[in-house]
Amino acid sequence: MSIVKMKKLSVIAPRSEKDALLKELMLLGCVELSQAEAPEDISLPRAPSRAEERRDEQARLQRALEVLDQYAPVKSKLFAPLDEVSRDRFLDDSETEARLRTADELIGLDSRIRRIQSESARERGVEESLIPWQELGLPLNLSGTAATACTIGTVPGAADMRALEAALAEAAPEAQLFTVSSSKEQHYVFLLALKDEYEAALDAVRAFGFAQSSLKTEEQTPEAAIRSARARLDALAQEEQDLLNEVKALAAERPGLKIACDLTATKIAREEAGEKLLTTESSVCLTGWVPAPEAEKLTDALDRYGCAWELEEPAEEDTPEVPIKLKNSVLTKPLMMVTEMYSLPSYDGVDPNPLITPWFCAFFGIMYADMGYGIILLVLGLLATKFLKLRGTMKYMAGLLKLCGITTFIFGFLFGSLFGDAVPVLSDMLGLKHAELWSLIDPLKQPMVMLIGSLAIGAVHLIVGMAINAVMLIRDGKWYDALMDVGSWWLLFAGIALGALGKGWWVAIAGALALICTQGRGKPTFFGKFFGGLYSLYDITSYLGDILSYTRLMALLLAGSVIASVVNVLGSLTGSIAAFIIIFLIGHIFNMGINIIGTYVHAARLQYLEFFGKFYRDGGRPFAPLSIRTKYVEVIKEEQ
Repeated sequence: MSIVKMKKLSVIAPRSEKDALLKELMLLGCVELSQAEAPEDISLPRAPSRAEERRDEQARLQRALEVLDQYAPVKSKLFAPLDEVSRDRFLDDSETEARLRTADELIGLDSRIRRIQSESARERGVEESLIPWQELGLPLNLSGTAATACTIGTVPGAADMRALEAALAEAAPEAQLFTVSSSKEQHYVFLLALKDEYEAALDAVRAFGFAQSSLKTEEQTPEAAIRSARARLDALAQEEQDLLNEVKALAAERPGLKIACDLTATKIAREEAGEKLLTTESSVCLTGWVPAPEAEKLTDALDRYGCAWELEEPAEEDTPEVPIKLKNSVLTKPLMMVTEMYSLPSYDGVDPNPLITPWFCAFFGIMYADMGYGIILLVLGLLATKFLKLRGTMKYMAGLLKLCGITTFIFGFLFGSLFGDAVPVLSDMLGLKHAELWSLIDPLKQPMVMLIGSLAIGAVHLIVGMAINAVMLIRDGKWYDALMDVGSWWLLFAGIALGALGKGWWVAIAGALALICTQGRGKPTFFGKFFGGLYSLYDITSYLGDILSYTRLMALLLAGSVIASVVNVLGSLTGSIAAFIIIFLIGHIFNMGINIIGTYVHAARLQYLEFFGKFYRDGGRPFAPLSIRTKYVEVIKEEQ
């Protein structure tokens, strides 16, 4: 339960072994490579890389999987485990080229399907544009006869057609306007006029918004053109269906494509790692970090490849660059979820997970306190662990559900809450003897006790945080800083407590003087030291504000208890057991849902702002070794 010690690694290896060595490091999964730097007076090239080529391959494979998901989807369960693949089968590269060809085939099919869909959309647009002209029994490109001219077009639906016809008769007496069809938006019309009156007729109808149709290029009658469009649509639909069938026939290749995609990702990682290496004609140089407990298995592998290597402790100036790996027990590992949301500790800090585990779980239990809710959380966590192969954050969440379920049950027992006050309410509703659960404290009847208890818990929490800071300073050889920066405040706090109990204020005065004399010690002048120390007394308001923050323990507990009680009362007012059960289930599911989020957030907040502020050195970056990382499959060492 600590920050794993890291070793700084430097390796010189034969250039001929570069690829094999990188593959071996990936299989070991214990080395994080860093950018190798040559001495200032030496210029060495970087190792050549095929990373861009590999990225292109991965993009093709991913696109092929997207095509399959679009046209041949498979149903997957929520939290369904990834397909398991043995490591030997996963690393077998013999089928990759064939899978890339399959990917290209799927991409080509998708391109043809999209083209057909585009053509179909265009044909449907043509069909829709022809339907209003369906009753016109003339070719759409007809322009007239030897003595006449004609055209088709539209007139806005709001136009006064009688006025239009009158204007047309006045401008071109022999002209005729035939309405083919009408809709709310516009009228579809056919204009016929003598050639010498045609321009005058056009001017007359244009005054009413007439616009010539773009369909005049169509050589067929509208009805024939519609039949042709529908025939083309049918042919396109059949072609599209044939292509879809080809895609579905390739759906059996989905598992292989997933393996190839993940394998290509590992190749990219190796190529990117190779870009960090320096090369000569016969050797390569790499640097990185390795956890001290895993150094032996690494050195055994390096010896097999004829490498020259060196492991050394990180220097003090290396601290910001050292990656962080935390070693936690089964009990404290779920709190990684909380820590990672904030920030990993720096290399010279401490692993916060063992320190916050009891506090976080206790705070969650106090705010969520209910035996029924606790049992539900515990069961959900156990079921998730047993039946779901969770990874990463989801695995941490399942563990956290179990821990918080236990503390929720414990505090629910202490506060006498089983789905709120369901026991007494239900006993009264059924006409049985009034039943009350035992409780150490009844939060609804003793809110002041809860308030004082919350403040007391907060004070202890902050003092523990200060104690951790003192231990860290002593560990770093800063005994004086620990005594003055922590001990002086403890002396002041103890003095305030004694003064409040009527034992005098001399201890508090001594604590205040200690702060005034020591907290400005970093200032260069006497007045700077004095006023710096005097100003530090203002920090007591910060401590007071931090302690008041813990009243949220009482507030969220009371909120959840009141809602649960209201749900039970509403159910009992119906006088029906069936109605009570329905209201009970809906109400308590709602109460659990809205309170679990707030409880988690506020339990985490008390760690982040109040507790961490007293000792935590953050800013660490996670240890990211060269390893097999997959998205689609789970790689195992042996065949299942």
